[in-house]
Amino acid sequence: MSDQLSVAPARRGRVIFDTFRSSYDPRLAAWLLFRSYVLPEFAASPIAAEEVVPGAGLVSLGVFGVWRLLATNNRELARCAAVFSSPAAAVEAAVADQRRIADLHLSAVRGPTATKHAWVLRGGGRPVVTSARWYESAGEAVAAGRMATAVLASAAVTETVSIGTASGRRSRVLERST
Repeated sequence: MSDQLSVAPARRGRVIFDTFRSSYDPRLAAWLLFRSYVLPEFAASPIAAEEVVPGAGLVSLGVFGVWRLLATNNRELARCAAVFSSPAAAVEAAVADQRRIADLHLSAVRGPTATKHAWVLRGGGRPVVTSARWYESAGEAVAAGRMATAVLASAAVTETVSIGTASGRRSRVLERST
């Protein structure tokens, strides 16, 4: 007598991509400042985009490219550690990072004060993914890192890039090479 209930598919996290209008974009400066605290080895180096040879897909829209991991509620969980030469290079790197997630090693890092901790995923001794925010304890940071790792493993990689407008707002665009 009872009808079978349909099971809704589980929602997945998303990997999204950002690019910047110039190397002086305030959003890029904020990204780099946070990264310099989490990864002090990058603090003194001038901005240098990590080169990844992109395949077909997105073409260059702005200066540099980065990727971010969002939860199903759009909260930012993680960020790539590198700043890439273009959004297309960031897409290629995100897909590669997702494929090798089991080979990345999680560690907690201490921030600028005793109550600020973050996490980093490293592969081959170099940072690949960082937390997107501060945590009050190292244990809390590691737990968040484990959760972000699980979300990244099954996240949907989007094909849109967010770019800043002159007013400071972000707009999403889809640009494919043809």
